Amino acid sequence: MDYKDDLMLGYRGYEKKGIKPLYPFGYGLSYTTFGYSNIKVTPGVAVGNTPIKVSFDLTNTGKVGGSEVAQLYVGQQNPKVERPIKELKGYKKVFLKPGESKRVTIELNDRSLAYFDVKTNQWVVDADTFNLSLGGSSQDIRLNAKLVNSFRQELSTTTSNPLPRSALNSVLVEKPPVKTGGVFQQTVE
Repeated sequence: MDYKDDLMLGYRGYEKKGIKPLYPFGYGLSYTTFGYSNIKVTPGVAVGNTPIKVSFDLTNTGKVGGSEVAQLYVGQQNPKVERPIKELKGYKKVFLKPGESKRVTIELNDRSLAYFDVKTNQWVVDADTFNLSLGGSSQDIRLNAKLVNSFRQELSTTTSNPLPRSALNSVLVEKPPVKTGGVFQQTVE
């Protein structure tokens, strides 16, 4: 048996091949049901490193209290490189009593739209429209929205790192030595 790591494994590969698994990624049982409504994306256009807030109303439509893990998937409409149809980029677990509603917000950053370009060794966000999909699993999508990124961005690995700032401060990234004027110099970011 050959095993190889690939971008198109799991739910990403199933979607690409049109396979519907018995239990999709993110699937979970509950004693209640949930409704999703009123999606809003702020701002509706990606602007540099401004966080993108995806807000929606989540309602317990069942007769008992329960938790829902609302999942936010992002997919690029016209990718220039091979990318999954959609990727999980955020989620939030919410407990609601019967009939209760809450306004829920999931934040995305510029890295949520990016792919890693092995040629330039950078994270890249292409100018394109991105599909945002919300639901209880990768196959149970309840709400959709669009986000427009109007210019290509190249992100450095330090400024776009999803680690919290406190963790980032303790991480040093060494760059390979560069020969300048007969002398090798090495930098640390």
